[in-house]
Amino acid sequence: MRIRNLAVTATLIPVLLLAGCGTDSNADVAASSPGAKKASKHGPAEEGLAGQVVGAGDPVVNAYYDYRSALDQMMRSGGRTITQLQPVMTPKVFQAISAQARYFRTKKLHNTGTTKVLWAKRTLAANGVIISACYDTTAARTVDAKGRSVIPATTPTRWLDQMRVQQLEGRWVVDGGTTTPNAC
Repeated sequence: MRIRNLAVTATLIPVLLLAGCGTDSNADVAASSPGAKKASKHGPAEEGLAGQVVGAGDPVVNAYYDYRSALDQMMRSGGRTITQLQPVMTPKVFQAISAQARYFRTKKLHNTGTTKVLWAKRTLAANGVIISACYDTTAARTVDAKGRSVIPATTPTRWLDQMRVQQLEGRWVVDGGTTTPNAC
C-alpha cells in the first residue's frame, strides 16, 4: 500500500504543483507524466501519414515536442538534469517542474524508456494557442533506486495533453495546461 501511495503521489505532484499557471481564470494545470521522445529535431524522426516528420515546420508544435523531450531527459536523469527545461517553458512552469525534479531526486526515482508522442496539433482558443497531443507511456516506467516500478500496473498508458504555448523572448514555450488519461 505504501508503494501505491508513493506512486499516486509521484503521479499527482506535478498536477498539484502547477495549479494556476498561466493567466487563464479556469485554473488549468500543467501536469507532466513521463516525458516524450522528441519526434522532430532532437531524436529519431517519426513519420506521419504522408511521410512527413511529425511537427516539422511548425514552431508552435515543435515547442511542445521540445517540452516533452526536456521532461523526458529530466525524468530519466532522476531529476538531476534540469537545464534543458528552462528554454522550453515559462518561468512559472519551470519553477513547478523543478520542484518535481527535486521530488525525483529526494525519492531516488527515475524513468526508464521513453514516452512516445502519437500526435500533436495546435488550435486557437480564447486563452491562447493550445497544443493538443496524445502520448503513450507504455515503454516508460518510473522506478525507484532498486529498479522497482512505483506506478501501479492499472495506471493508464495513454494521455491527452492540452498545453498552452506562448511566445517568450522570441520563442514559443509551454505555459501550462492539463493532462488527462485518454484512449486517444
